[in-house]
Amino acid sequence: KGEAIHALREFIFFANKGKIRKKYYEDQQNQAMCLNLVTNIVITWYTVYIEAVVEQLKLEGYQVNESDLEFLWPTRFANLNVHGKYTFKIKEELDRQGRRPLPNSDESA
Repeated sequence: KGEAIHALREFIFFANKGKIRKKYYEDQQNQAMCLNLVTNIVITWYTVYIEAVVEQLKLEGYQVNESDLEFLWPTRFANLNVHGKYTFKIKEELDRQGRRPLPNSDESA
């Protein structure tokens, strides 16, 4: 578990080869807290959507063994793009109810 979180943090914190290079303690602390915030956001997002996928599989009649779920970790990052540009449709997101729909799903839970 701990190694997966460290790998995620390393992936997110790629600038300066993962080293805090700020001169002042307050700036160093700010950089570390930002890393914690982004890490927690990624883990929360994956937790919500892993749960949604599992529930969707159950609704579609697939057998989901609860004992298999302990091997799922919300520390994935293969689909994260830390080098790209992001656009946010703020109005659309504020008007949306619930989470975004799963791919190939018409439901928006």
